[in-house]
Amino acid sequence: MSQHLAKPERIAAILPCYSATGDTTKIITTDGLTNTSDVRIRTIVRRLALSRATDLLALKKRASSATQCSILQPLPLTPGLVLCPVKVRTPRVAGDTSTGYINYYAIKSVEKTSQAPYQAIIILAGGIQLPVLWTVPTVNKHLQNARLAMHYTPHHSHCGVHEDVKVYAPEIVPIIQKFVEVICDIVAAKQR
Repeated sequence: MSQHLAKPERIAAILPCYSATGDTTKIITTDGLTNTSDVRIRTIVRRLALSRATDLLALKKRASSATQCSILQPLPLTPGLVLCPVKVRTPRVAGDTSTGYINYYAIKSVEKTSQAPYQAIIILAGGIQLPVLWTVPTVNKHLQNARLAMHYTPHHSHCGVHEDVKVYAPEIVPIIQKFVEVICDIVAAKQR
């Protein structure tokens, strides 16, 4: 990976963005900082899953089973990062994505707006106001799906076990993160 991602629990939103160079991705952290990446959202999500040794296809299948949604499933990647899909833009070109992700845990509130063409505003940690094209009930439905999916994934077990490496040995977290990055770099190099 040529670009380091924010810690999963610090990610507030991952959004598609048009720029002078084309379709890019904007990553907003919970403290309000924004980082732009030249890769698409799918790549960012794949990298996040890879960094957590998570099978993204299996996670989507499990979330789909829990929510009964065949598309736009929530993605509970870690105990602090549950990505909820939201429609944030109208695509300019066929094939461009219109859906971004917000971290369930970064949401402070969802409010109605009269700011056309948007129908709702999601208030995120860090004071970020994210206008979305969906209505408040649609956003709330996707948040409910995220809560359902959380209870049917290994990271968010309903039996009371809350898996978080920081609980076991916080002093080795940086070493584990670096180890995962090295493994990801090796895998990326072998795919070239």
